[in-house]
Amino acid sequence: MTTGTRVFTRGDALRWGVVLLVLALDGAWLAASGRSVTSASLSGSCLGVAVLAAIAMTLGLIASHPRIDATLRGLHYRRLALVAHSGALLIAFTNVMGVMSYLLVTLAPPLVDGRLAALDQVLGFDWPRTYAWVRAHPGIDYVLKLAYISGLAQLVLIPILTGLLGQASYLREFLANLMLSCVLLLLIAAPWPAAGAYVSYGMASADELATVAHFAQLRDGTLQVFDLGQMQGLVSLPSYHTALALIFIQAMRWSKIGFVLACVLNGLMILSTPTEGGHYLVDVVAGVGLWALTAGMLHAFAGRRTPARLGQAAPAQLA
Repeated sequence: MTTGTRVFTRGDALRWGVVLLVLALDGAWLAASGRSVTSASLSGSCLGVAVLAAIAMTLGLIASHPRIDATLRGLHYRRLALVAHSGALLIAFTNVMGVMSYLLVTLAPPLVDGRLAALDQVLGFDWPRTYAWVRAHPGIDYVLKLAYISGLAQLVLIPILTGLLGQASYLREFLANLMLSCVLLLLIAAPWPAAGAYVSYGMASADELATVAHFAQLRDGTLQVFDLGQMQGLVSLPSYHTALALIFIQAMRWSKIGFVLACVLNGLMILSTPTEGGHYLVDVVAGVGLWALTAGMLHAFAGRRTPARLGQAAPAQLA
């Protein structure tokens, strides 16, 4: 079995360790604050993780059988197991971090919307005028909306495609980028919260305002029960959509065609972030910085793990 097709690695143990740590913090904070997660959404999430983890373990065991291990069928089983394992990890991680993001909003430090709007002016960006122009051009507005909502589809499809086509190192790099960037995101956003441009400028539609309605409810204490199936992205600074767009592009560089398509789609997603996500332009700039910081930290970590012996390559991902 080659390194690129291993189902479970030491890096996976670290990633699951992060999930368990955040889960423990979530549980302690929820208990201390009297808040909770709906049992239906919690059980649904746990079931999804358990089913995918069981599939991964079963396929991994089958692939390791001496009569199957060295065959093409064994390779296919390992790839399917890797995809299932990655799906379980993504579901678990996004849910525990979603709860943590909500809990951090309840700390309710002073909002920084005024400072972010002022920085936009320094950059020469007029958010109200840009928003009005995009909405006045339905074709452009439609394309930007599709690009913005493509983030969720890419979050699902890129790991599946990358894993099934045998790009295990890129998949693990993707997971490491995603997890570290999300942790850094919350560390940055917690002390500098913003309601966002939709709320700040008062120009958004009722549907747009509804996408960030939980923010005020968490800050004033009226939202006490969280539904994992209805979680909203409440971080304004940095823009996580921007960071994700760059992570998606990075994850597809193993394929020339896929890389070009990812550049086009995610370039549009970054352009859509101010008007379709209610972000200030400075949020987008900070999102680029978040991606650069994440990639730099992972590269530095990989460099420290590089074997000193001549002729051994540095690991390309947190594995």
